[in-house]
Amino acid sequence: MTSSASRLTTTTKAWIFHRPGPYRQTLTLTNTHPLPPFPPTAPFPKTAPNPEEWLLLRVSYAALNPADLVTVSVMPFFIRSHRKTSPAAVPCFDFTADVVDVWHPDSNDTTTTGVGKKGAAATRFAKGDQVVCFPPMPHMLATGVGALQGVVALPARYAVRIPAGRTKREAAGLFMTACTADVQIEDCGIAAGQRVLVVGASGGIGTMAVQMVRDRVGADGRVVAVCSGRNVEMVRGLGADEVIDYTQYADLPGELTKRYGAQPFDHIIDCFGNQDVYKSSARYLKAEGMYNAASISYADYTFWELLKCGMTLLTNSIWPRSQWLGGTGRKFKSASMMDPGVDTMERLVKLLGDGKLRIVVDSEWPFEKVHDAFDVLKTGHAAGKVIVKVNEE
Repeated sequence: MTSSASRLTTTTKAWIFHRPGPYRQTLTLTNTHPLPPFPPTAPFPKTAPNPEEWLLLRVSYAALNPADLVTVSVMPFFIRSHRKTSPAAVPCFDFTADVVDVWHPDSNDTTTTGVGKKGAAATRFAKGDQVVCFPPMPHMLATGVGALQGVVALPARYAVRIPAGRTKREAAGLFMTACTADVQIEDCGIAAGQRVLVVGASGGIGTMAVQMVRDRVGADGRVVAVCSGRNVEMVRGLGADEVIDYTQYADLPGELTKRYGAQPFDHIIDCFGNQDVYKSSARYLKAEGMYNAASISYADYTFWELLKCGMTLLTNSIWPRSQWLGGTGRKFKSASMMDPGVDTMERLVKLLGDGKLRIVVDSEWPFEKVHDAFDVLKTGHAAGKVIVKVNEE
């Protein structure tokens, strides 16, 4: 089809950067960021199968993640394959949007719903649909497209309809956190009746993990969470049976040993990356259990801190489990989230629609205050998600 929507404008507002570095220095706001052609023109991005349905989207809300700080501040720019044709990059993975237009290469003509008239398979989406989106890292590195811009063109396989009764504001914070927690839980093999410790329970991933672990272990299981005192009641409301305020203990591993040494956990989900808790985990984690961390906490978003984090994750994974050789005696695995796929995204959206998942919002920021929103995220103490309102409803 020939998109009438794409002829209305060729630029959009966006937060862009051309090199890595501190976001207050490298991330700038422009009102003239060029839009990619829509319908997309061949050759298609290498991350997209051909043919494929594409969407033109008006972004509503974006949710910030620590991974966004990594892509802006640390990740070398030369690995971005779009840099010669589209020199600016736009950050942010998670967002919600309204579908402005729909295109499929097998359809030479379309109705207003975007359904092909010439025998092509019906498209998944229609104009006016409200969707939650998650373009993964490979797509962003190939295209430079992120959520902090007014209008986005995106392959439809990175989008799922928002369920009835849920808002674009809350859904924006779903995918990066829920998909990561889902990987952690599946890797551990958490089952009904087990005892699970969730570290960093009040953050974006942590709030998802507490709810998902609660659902998995059931009424006969036990969920213990670690967070700061100001978030204890919130985390308990998400399903934790017991909440430990880590600020009250100079030696958190010692306190965990005191409380749970006699009844160790089946698994530990670490959403913060507390290396001290892992190193002492043999005291309160069963020998056959798994310690699964989303990352390793680091002091600042610099190349050397990221390298140190990566080396620690690698060492944790390959170091001998035998304690007499200096290992922890417990299995370690780090969650990796690249492209969850449509099936996983649709399953998690259903949990949101069914009321089994709730997105906790720490704060909401106007589009012009993205630097301030990143300041909150960078503290590492946001309770839930930091949300940016990109366009007015």
